[in-house]
Amino acid sequence: MSTSHKRKIDQSVMSMKGNRENEKEPKAKIGKFGKFLAANTVQDLLKERKEVKEVITLQHNCTVDQALKILNKNKITSAPVVLAASVLDSDANDFMGIVDAGEILRKLCRETTLLEDIQKIQEQKLNVDEKIKDCEKAFETSCKEFWQRKLIQVCGQDVTLLPTVFSDTDLKTLISQMLFDKSGNPIHRVALLKQAEVKALVTQSDLLKFLHQHKGDIQGILKKKIEDIGLYDPKKGVVTVTSDTIAMEAFHKMFQKNISCLGIVSEKGTMLGNLSVSDLRGLTVDRFSSLSYGVAEFLKISKALARPYATVLNAQLNDLRTLAVNPGSTFEELLDLITKNRVHRAYVVDENCKPLGVITLSDVLSMLLKA
Repeated sequence: MSTSHKRKIDQSVMSMKGNRENEKEPKAKIGKFGKFLAANTVQDLLKERKEVKEVITLQHNCTVDQALKILNKNKITSAPVVLAASVLDSDANDFMGIVDAGEILRKLCRETTLLEDIQKIQEQKLNVDEKIKDCEKAFETSCKEFWQRKLIQVCGQDVTLLPTVFSDTDLKTLISQMLFDKSGNPIHRVALLKQAEVKALVTQSDLLKFLHQHKGDIQGILKKKIEDIGLYDPKKGVVTVTSDTIAMEAFHKMFQKNISCLGIVSEKGTMLGNLSVSDLRGLTVDRFSSLSYGVAEFLKISKALARPYATVLNAQLNDLRTLAVNPGSTFEELLDLITKNRVHRAYVVDENCKPLGVITLSDVLSMLLKA
């Protein structure tokens, strides 16, 4: 392990410990929920997590191709990147960042001509079979060098900017750490470290499930309507695409706007489904050409519809795996549905099933932090 990298890790850990030691109780009166967050720690959350999750790691010097195969084998979309041991340095497994399939695709769009190649093919007067064949060829030629890149080149994160937590970190601190990294970029998971080694990954879903199990401590806010507690901004609306939008273009749009999902709508603007980075699960090099299909077809081909998801307003949304609620739904109803269906967001729709807003796990946790 290089001296400079170890210094960065140590500084990050010491800074984190120092911040915890110097934290002072706020002067304002702490409510029941605030006391609950302060009294429970990451260790308490992990004890109640029924599934014992093995930490799957990716070595920094494996290729993108190899990384995608490991993610696919373990049915996950992200994993910590760790330092591989070398001949000169026997130390290994030091945390270097987290990489996910979305970041790989983002880099692919930015650093190859693939997106432009696919757009040109779609504009040509070819039949479906010819377009598929040409797109497969484009993936093979445009991405050949990219698949052999070392993972650390794709990860591209400064480990000192990534939030890390410890087993005794309280849940209030954990929530604040799970919203943004130190440079302000949104995140959805954090690494639990012992020294510089990753012992577990804690996700927003893990945290929300734990809070749902103890929802009695949230008290008054449970019965409030989501339209009254600022969980979504109707003025912002929802960024959408139509079902025939090329999946590659849709993901590129998502990356450009720095958001985690897109609503899929009909030509009349009614809600049909959802597209997110989670839908990249299982995508390996030989399957990437499915991104040249329309989003609806891509979701079906990628087997993203393996599990049925309940909806509140309209059964047709099950076709493209989407959770929808109306503005008058209570926070408790929202919390129950998100947890039961194991989704990362819910769309708020009107009586005509047109999207008004979207509520993500980050939105829910951010609001609970203020409760």
